[in-house]
Amino acid sequence: MDVVMLGGKILTMDRGGRRAEAVAVKGGKIAAVGTSAEIAKLATPKTKVVNLNGRTVTPGFIDPHNHFSMTTFEPVSVDCRIPPLNGKQAVLDAIATAAAATPRGQWIWGQAYSFRDAGALTKGELDEVSGDHPVCVMDNSYHALYANSAALRLAKIDRNTPEPHKGTIIRDDSGEPTGYLQERAMDMVHQTTMREFIKLYGEDAVADLVNQNAMRHLSHGVTGLGDAQTMPESAEMYRIADKRGKLPICVQQLRGGETFFGIPERAAKGAFKQDNVSDRLRGGSVKIFMDPVYPNFGLNRCDAHGHLTPEGETYYTQSEVDDLVLAASKNKLQVAIHCIGDRAIEQTLNAFERAFREVPGSEELRHRLDHFAFPTRAQIKRAAKLPVVISEQPAFLYNIGAMFEHTIKEYNIDGPAMGLASMVEAGAILAAGSDFPCASIAPLDGIAAAVGRRSISGEQIAPDEAISAEECIKHYTNGSAYATFREDEVGSIEAGKQADLVVLSHDPTTANPDYIQDIVVEQTYVNGALKFEK
Repeated sequence: MDVVMLGGKILTMDRGGRRAEAVAVKGGKIAAVGTSAEIAKLATPKTKVVNLNGRTVTPGFIDPHNHFSMTTFEPVSVDCRIPPLNGKQAVLDAIATAAAATPRGQWIWGQAYSFRDAGALTKGELDEVSGDHPVCVMDNSYHALYANSAALRLAKIDRNTPEPHKGTIIRDDSGEPTGYLQERAMDMVHQTTMREFIKLYGEDAVADLVNQNAMRHLSHGVTGLGDAQTMPESAEMYRIADKRGKLPICVQQLRGGETFFGIPERAAKGAFKQDNVSDRLRGGSVKIFMDPVYPNFGLNRCDAHGHLTPEGETYYTQSEVDDLVLAASKNKLQVAIHCIGDRAIEQTLNAFERAFREVPGSEELRHRLDHFAFPTRAQIKRAAKLPVVISEQPAFLYNIGAMFEHTIKEYNIDGPAMGLASMVEAGAILAAGSDFPCASIAPLDGIAAAVGRRSISGEQIAPDEAISAEECIKHYTNGSAYATFREDEVGSIEAGKQADLVVLSHDPTTANPDYIQDIVVEQTYVNGALKFEK
């Protein structure tokens, strides 16, 4: 044996919910699971012995909806989060500091600014602190950004630029762009920034940045993920890192359009079937945005008489999204559709049902409803009856939990606030992830929120929709492995499966829900190799 772990609590997450005390690893795979006495007998003088001393081991967590490529450049960007920064002026001061230390004309990229906390940044404010540098500051929703004059010029956005379809160039009273770009209007600035950073830092540094980001995920027990909008630049970064052996986690690429919010027409037609590059870098999926964040999700407002009035936006008509799903299904590609509001969810369900009717074998493709934030009760039951996966992000309850209850009340939606218990009861297949950087990267934050239903402010959100920690861990392991076509390799601790393992300081299934977030990821193994240790 290469490694044996003894004297712990092994949450195997197999179909029987088996628990054990010890596990043995050989050749990167699980060799045996059992009692400490049984597993200790398998050790040889060369075996690495890990004394768990009562700690808990789970399968590696898998995050099927993550924006890994979008956060890879954070170490060389300006952190614009509020907190820890104290408001807009502190953000502008941070950009000024970066500009003073950056060679003339080089791009400055700001990350995770909060419009809701501090209001929109304007190009005038950014111009004052940026000098000759083009500046792009991402909103923390990743559905908008703020650009200075230099960045707008390079993206060819001025007062004469027409409004892009399903995007908004915010303008002042005279018609001049303010620098605040929403949805598809942000695409050119965003893509140009990413392209310039790849060019500026070069392949070796890009590979190191990808590796550093992977290590951050491993520190939270995340051993695999799906990049939920893989642009050409994202795919290039992954190939650079994979070629150099700098991709220690498994990444599934969910291909979108040529830009972040671009129409994934080529992807649906099979243009990226070469994305199955290696054991670490895989493809086979298409990502579609069904509704935006700005100006609002694709919702229906229900009045006292039950009449529905469409509000917000959807990116596609029913026939348009049907065509994309049908094309992808015919090319044997999984489709993951970002659908937040009940109207967007309805269009998504319609498109999937049509594909199941018209494309033989499409029921095996594990099409996904990603976010599924505001479904009606009827839509929950409808989704549960289909061969689809609901890709949820429980940490949103922690980060922005009040928004769920507020939206349901305002629009009179006949559904629960992040109804995890209702989805489980209906028999839906659930996969849990983060949507990082839009919500917490840590699966333990999501597990705590799913169990305790508490937001960051401490208020409890729809407590009747709580699920057990064990059920939620199942979604982060079994469910997410299934959603990414890896259930034969990972997702449970069983003989023959890959030894992706997480050692936790305490057992989330017996901990007080209020303390689950305090549990520490102490070790993370990939293929039996220790990749992270606290």
